[in-house]
Amino acid sequence: MSLPGARLIVGTLPAAGETARLTAEESLHARARRLRPGDPVVLLDGTGREAAAVLTRLAGRSGEALVQRVLSAGERTPRVELLVCGLRAERLAWLAQKATELEAESLTLVASSRTQSFRASAEAIGRLERVCREAAKQSETARWPKIAGPLPLDRALALGPASHRLFLDASGEAFPAALSPRPLFLLVGPEGGWTEAEREAARAREWSTVALPAGKLRAETAALAALVLARAALVRKT
Repeated sequence: MSLPGARLIVGTLPAAGETARLTAEESLHARARRLRPGDPVVLLDGTGREAAAVLTRLAGRSGEALVQRVLSAGERTPRVELLVCGLRAERLAWLAQKATELEAESLTLVASSRTQSFRASAEAIGRLERVCREAAKQSETARWPKIAGPLPLDRALALGPASHRLFLDASGEAFPAALSPRPLFLLVGPEGGWTEAEREAARAREWSTVALPAGKLRAETAALAALVLARAALVRKT
């Protein structure tokens, strides 16, 4: 159960009795929430742990909070790593929010042959990290996805050799109803779909080609649907 209080993000949670320094961004967030010294806050660092703390100083773009107690991270289901080809910025931000709510371990941008280069650029990474942190506050989760990439498709296909690896494509088999409890990689293609050469490359790397139980979907909708189905399949197990 989440601790009560405004949620603020720090680099690393200090131990109980120690002081955490707030970044300029988090200090401004605290001011926007009209917090004052003495108010209870919850500190997060993305690891799944939470700390109950008290705001002790807030001045301009800086602040501090005294940690009272730290809660250990709860048990997790197997990791789900989401890989998506570049999308329009607003759609990618929406997907990052939902991936945070569904506790994806990571969100990695992939550049396929049909991905427009500006949609899979390094400039998107910082923005998506901010989106995930804010989504974690809103959904009161203590974790958020690691943002990575952009990766060329051949490097993405080399990831997770000992994991479940699902390559989303309309020509694939039915999405599995149950999966053994181990890490899972989901690879979602661009709006224009995969080329035949990319499908062959995925098969050569022993990815399982799977389809969603729906018609043609936007890439961000397909990614979200696959993430939900993957979570359900891991819970059911095999």
